[in-house]
Amino acid sequence: MAERPTGEVRSPPSRARRRPLLALVLAAGACALVASTASAAGAATGPTGATGATGATGSTGSTGTAAANPSVSSNWAGYAISGPTRVVRHFNHVVGSWVAPAATCTASSATYSAFWVGLGGLSQSATALEQTGTEADCDANGVPHYSAWYELVPRGPVTVRLTITPGDQISAGVSVKGAYVTLKLTDDTTGATFSKRVHVAHADTSSAEWIAEAPSSCGAGGSCTALPLTDFGTVAFSGAAVRTVHGLAGSITNRHWSALAVALDEASRSGAAGGRVFGPRSLVTAVPTVLAHDGSAFAVSWAQNTLTQPASPGGRVFPGLRD
Repeated sequence: MAERPTGEVRSPPSRARRRPLLALVLAAGACALVASTASAAGAATGPTGATGATGATGSTGSTGTAAANPSVSSNWAGYAISGPTRVVRHFNHVVGSWVAPAATCTASSATYSAFWVGLGGLSQSATALEQTGTEADCDANGVPHYSAWYELVPRGPVTVRLTITPGDQISAGVSVKGAYVTLKLTDDTTGATFSKRVHVAHADTSSAEWIAEAPSSCGAGGSCTALPLTDFGTVAFSGAAVRTVHGLAGSITNRHWSALAVALDEASRSGAAGGRVFGPRSLVTAVPTVLAHDGSAFAVSWAQNTLTQPASPGGRVFPGLRD
């Protein structure tokens, strides 16, 4: 098959993938990441399946065991790595693969989802993030749209002219050397490849990520709000690996760095779980499975749950810092 176009076009500036809008809880005057709540822990179960550690009986449930006690984000689901406690570890190369999922769309409901690998952006004080991936969106007419992109925060996202089809095997990589970032995205199914080397004022290399995300809508003032997450079913990541500036290499699990499982929970967004809930509410979650034995593979599953009480009744829950 002939290679597809590999040019690029600018995306609308109001839509962007950003660092995680982590849910925080205020307790005893200090802020900390919210541990997984009941809704997050059962999120790997499909809407008609029995709730449990392994989920898997629902139409969109995961067949893998959900990661235990993931941190909760309002827009990220997957895995991130950084240096162990009080150690800053710098990564200069990250790779990963996934199968482009199909979007299940409903008329009159626009939804969005992005799947990517990247460097940086994990810290709440981060000002940069280098990432590339694919997207599966639904417009308000219930029509699915698939695309490829890269983003070098604080710059906006750039759409890549690669035709993405559900079921395609996608491989991605991000490398940083000095003031230059090299991004590569390949559709292994068709052979089409995009590659670009970009000069940046600053690159964050303190973390690496493999993420399924609800993209954010960002206003002119810089505040961002996570958009509704597309029902993508389950997306499987594989071949996850990194290298540090000192030549250390490995998968997500390695004694030289710390791995963080992250679950997306719409209940962690402002107003969804911070106060009294009047009647059942349907909220979306996305939860990663446990890692494969070699630390290079996992899956993330979308699910819809009914919330009948605040996700964290013991304290006020509010969105994390915005960009």
